Amino acid sequence: MRPHIRTVIGSVIGITVLMIFTDGFHLGGAGVLTVGRYAPLLGAFIGGGLTLFSVSTFAGKNEVAEPWRGHERLAWILIGCGCIAWAIGECFWRYYSSIGQSPFPSLADFGYSTLPPLIFLGLILQPFSGMGIRRTLVVLDSLISMGSLFAIAWFLLLGSLAQDPGEANFAKFLGLYYPTSDIALLSCIVFLLLREQGRVFQATASRISLLILGAGLCVYAIADFNFNVQQNLGTFVDGTWPDLGWPLGMMTVGVAAYLRQFLPASVVRSTSSEDGEKKPSRQLRFGLPQAVPYLLLALLFLVLVINVFSADKTQQGIRPVLIVVTIIVVSLVAVRQVVTILENEHLIHEQTKIHEQLEQIYEEIAQRQATLEAGVANLKAVQTRLANGDVRARAALVGGELWPLANGINIMADRMMRSEQRQRYAQKIIQALSDLCQALEQRGGKSHFVLPASCLDAPPELHQFLLVLGLMPSLPKPPAHTPHIDPLSNTAGPNLS
Repeated sequence: MRPHIRTVIGSVIGITVLMIFTDGFHLGGAGVLTVGRYAPLLGAFIGGGLTLFSVSTFAGKNEVAEPWRGHERLAWILIGCGCIAWAIGECFWRYYSSIGQSPFPSLADFGYSTLPPLIFLGLILQPFSGMGIRRTLVVLDSLISMGSLFAIAWFLLLGSLAQDPGEANFAKFLGLYYPTSDIALLSCIVFLLLREQGRVFQATASRISLLILGAGLCVYAIADFNFNVQQNLGTFVDGTWPDLGWPLGMMTVGVAAYLRQFLPASVVRSTSSEDGEKKPSRQLRFGLPQAVPYLLLALLFLVLVINVFSADKTQQGIRPVLIVVTIIVVSLVAVRQVVTILENEHLIHEQTKIHEQLEQIYEEIAQRQATLEAGVANLKAVQTRLANGDVRARAALVGGELWPLANGINIMADRMMRSEQRQRYAQKIIQALSDLCQALEQRGGKSHFVLPASCLDAPPELHQFLLVLGLMPSLPKPPAHTPHIDPLSNTAGPNLS
């Protein structure tokens, strides 16, 4: 791990320990406790600032960082802006607290309510290793989970709280918006981690940053849920343990962004050798990510049945909202089913296309193998002919993998032919010399000498030797002819002048 990463993580851990001592254990007296109440504000600014700093900073010359893919940089910018918006809302809330007021709703809620949609959009823009349909499925799964869990929470608690006549409509809306948005964030990050198992997720920086981001959002959502419960029960106290969830969650988000930028790049093994080659086919399978929306829908139907058969007036009052949410969730499930069918058709088309490409490759391999077998058979035949003494045998290959071997065999055959010609030449000279020696021995003292026929057919070098010895008369030179060139035909002929 690089030194500056240790420094950043160590600083965040140190600030966390100070927050725990001040807000959790109330060490340092009333003065330190007053400062500790600003821990959520400090944590939000640290988390958002660290996220935006990480996105806008480039790695050093000696650092090899994981490259940003697609809209990933924009996704982290939105997440950082969400933390900063929450910090701005906290600034308004601290102002109200300083003057002894706690209005709800207030200007602080505009900042608080901005965080969930920005982070949700940032999660959706995270890169996917598959096609765009997978991103749509993550959105639909998140919305189905959000609607189902909202309906269940509406049946158990939120519905009775919303019927309180003492609150304004906007306050009731915010009271439902915060837990619902937290559910949406948790659902999105869970489905993102469950479904994304491709090449992008295998990179160390992307995988670790998403896991840490999910942990930070879980801490934030737990703190938000705890605050809503205590606020409704009237037991919330500022500057205590529940306040630690918000700063810890957002600082964890900042650490996730920092690690995404500065963790070393990892070599991802893929079935495709280089970028731009065809992608491996994905299997059509039904696992936990695909089963969760249907399980939540079944649970939602169970809650609806219980509500319909209930005679309680409270349950009757919350029934319209429960029915509307159920209809919306069922519609989303239907849309998800259509998208799933489209995805399956696309995958089947991909598999068919890849199957056709594999068949073409197999045909090319078969043709290549047949060509190699024919070439090997030709080389074997040429080698057999050469072994039997046919030095005129030549390999007929002009290309391919066997061409170097065929060329080598042809060169060897040429050398064998030249060697055979030299042997015949040498045998002819030896035979002429042998006949010449026998003729000289038979001559004795006689003056008449008969030149053997083999010497007449001997090479020119032996003829010159016989002329020097006076054993062979000089042959008359043929008459010289002056060539005549026909200017029309451009051919040579005898001179008739």
